Amino acid sequence: MSAKSKPDMPTIKILSENVANKIAAGEVVERPASVVKELIENSIDAGSDEIVITVKSGGKGLIQVIDNGSGMNSDDAVLCFERHATSKISSWEDLQRVKSFGFRGEALASISSVSDVEMKTKTKSEEVGTIVRMHAGNISEVTKEASLQGTTITVKNLFYNVPARRNFLKTNNTEFRHITSVIKKFAMAYPGVEFTLIHEDEKIFQLRKANLPARLEKVIGKDTMSYTLPLDVEQFGTHVKGYLSKPSFSYKTKGEQYLFLNGRPIVNRTVNFAVFSAYGHSIPKGDKPFFVLFLESNPEDFDVNVHPTKAEVKFKDEQLLYRTMFHAVRDSMSTDSMIPSLTRSSSNENDSEQSNLSLELHTQKENLRMPLGSGMQNSGQSSDSGSQNEDDVARFFESPEEEKKAIQTQLTQPKQTVNLSSLVWQLHNRYIISQIKSGLAIIDQHVAHERILYERALDAFEKNPIFSQQLLFPQTLEFSAEDFSILEEFLPLVEKLGFVIKKFGKRTVVVEAVPADVRLGNEQKILTEMINEYKINSYNDLDPRDNLAKSFSCKSAIKSGDPLTVEEMNSLIDQLFACKFPYVCPHGRPIIIQLSLEELDKRFMRI
Repeated sequence: MSAKSKPDMPTIKILSENVANKIAAGEVVERPASVVKELIENSIDAGSDEIVITVKSGGKGLIQVIDNGSGMNSDDAVLCFERHATSKISSWEDLQRVKSFGFRGEALASISSVSDVEMKTKTKSEEVGTIVRMHAGNISEVTKEASLQGTTITVKNLFYNVPARRNFLKTNNTEFRHITSVIKKFAMAYPGVEFTLIHEDEKIFQLRKANLPARLEKVIGKDTMSYTLPLDVEQFGTHVKGYLSKPSFSYKTKGEQYLFLNGRPIVNRTVNFAVFSAYGHSIPKGDKPFFVLFLESNPEDFDVNVHPTKAEVKFKDEQLLYRTMFHAVRDSMSTDSMIPSLTRSSSNENDSEQSNLSLELHTQKENLRMPLGSGMQNSGQSSDSGSQNEDDVARFFESPEEEKKAIQTQLTQPKQTVNLSSLVWQLHNRYIISQIKSGLAIIDQHVAHERILYERALDAFEKNPIFSQQLLFPQTLEFSAEDFSILEEFLPLVEKLGFVIKKFGKRTVVVEAVPADVRLGNEQKILTEMINEYKINSYNDLDPRDNLAKSFSCKSAIKSGDPLTVEEMNSLIDQLFACKFPYVCPHGRPIIIQLSLEELDKRFMRI
């Protein structure tokens, strides 16, 4: 049997310019939203403050971007479609200091190689504008025409000559949502630019020029913005400003984090990790905070040229970036505006000497959305009105997957002494109920006490050991050899919590004192639970202090079923709202909920 002959290797050939352009286009132009992104960037680089985006068929059939920027003269209008033709840089040194969006000169060349493109442009000094028409990456026509200053680029039949790429595009609605996501980011980053979106000949929205808070209210919504904290700090040469959600307001999805660097929407894992770490356990496990952050930094300290889309940015010193962001967020969350309060209303609502107590709570709220492209039709407003209700605009930008959960509490002390027995009571020895102006506030007594003890334990580990109570009869406890060695290992931390423990043999200890908050007779159970947590920490390389604080607080806290006096309930409430984060327990469960009068009235069919 003859050996199978090896096939001849194909000879190496240089790709044609047409094929090379299509390959390059695949890196820059992934979908219609990529085209919108590149064209908006060009408009902003040209100094535009009014941009109109028109799309049809989710951008597959038509994308048009009109701006009032500086425009181009006839020579530049032709040259801009050449690959690596750019006005932004001329040397490697320029690339290191680039501040504009575009600088590689690839966008228009890539777009024109996979679509039909027409560009109308005119500078202020020219009497007439220039029209350039492109087909398959080649200039098909150049003419002159009277026009206004600025540039209009029309892209039709995207990916008509790359059927494989076109077949991978999603439905028109899906592609349109990607386009709106792109516009949303630019609208947040450039509140001084007016953005108008038209879809299938219908004006979807028009965002007028505004300051940053007003623009964010339009795009994000007043409701969301009401649960945010402002941030404005400068550290290590980086200026960070923007808005963070209060710990009481979080998302189940990761899509509500917006990061901008020198006005450019970016993605950076270090920043996200720093922000999430700063929140720690102040939000439920698995939830993500909302943030809109704007970073201003020296262009020489980062590289935007690591990815064709320029979305990912590499910083020279990622560790310094982490420290900058972590401390900026943590410091912002430590301000007075984060201190929550619960204000109980007097039983006499007409007593003007009492400060009314309000507790607002939004929990597990799902926003109703209108179908994309149809929201304005149902709003009762004309498509030519030029403006929409701001709630409609904000709702339009929301994703169907977003599930918001927020708890917002506010507490003020009564100006005069109030008969507390008329304001709080205990339900089934499990919940503390307080009358408030808007209805009822319900507090889970166990998780409330757990939050108090958790923060107290963390504070004890750092600087303030907890007071001990001496046992009249010291308790002798015996452990397995493994558990005894683990107890020895973290004994210094246990002593800071208020335990006084003496070794008594190879596997036995004597407990002489316990923390003041620990109920007598519970020592063995608490220590055993802490030992088990420590084992898990060692296996998963977790922070031992945090998890020991969790196990200590959970096992030491008031239990569901424990009766409390009025004085004990009020003391618990006061201690809870002295905590840094009284919204959720260390394991992420809510501590407070509200039952409004309106909801009660609905249940009783009064409304």
